[in-house]
Amino acid sequence: MLRAAIVVMMAEGVSAFSVTNGVAMMGRTRSLFSTVSRPTNRRMATSMKAMEYVKLGNSDLKVSRCCLGTMTWGQQNTMEEGVEQLNVAFDEFGVNFIDTAEMYPIPVKAETQGDTDRTISKWLKTKRREDVVLATKVTGYSDRITWLPGRLFE
Repeated sequence: MLRAAIVVMMAEGVSAFSVTNGVAMMGRTRSLFSTVSRPTNRRMATSMKAMEYVKLGNSDLKVSRCCLGTMTWGQQNTMEEGVEQLNVAFDEFGVNFIDTAEMYPIPVKAETQGDTDRTISKWLKTKRREDVVLATKVTGYSDRITWLPGRLFE
């Protein structure tokens, strides 16, 4: 079982999915983070895909109420584990909103920078791009982080 491996960011008061030892629970949370693990059978997975979707700001984009955070892929998790976690979140729980950043994975290291994006890229090649909403962030200037591409400052 892939237990407690997927971390989803949640807005205050949004329903959280939690599956532990094959028992599915859905409840309200005031936490910004909740862990989700893989259902143990397909029937449970089908019933768990009751994700709610909301309009993103003033756009026409519909996003899942849960946004999947990706900051560990390439450092604490392998690419294969990241792809598996994306598959579980998207296919079994209906999460279509993915968050990444150019600094991921965390902790920040020159030799792993970009591994999270490479994991997402590998996974996206198996999905219809229009079905996924990908959010990202960029990093400002830092004297100690000199390896990021496209920096104008020295």
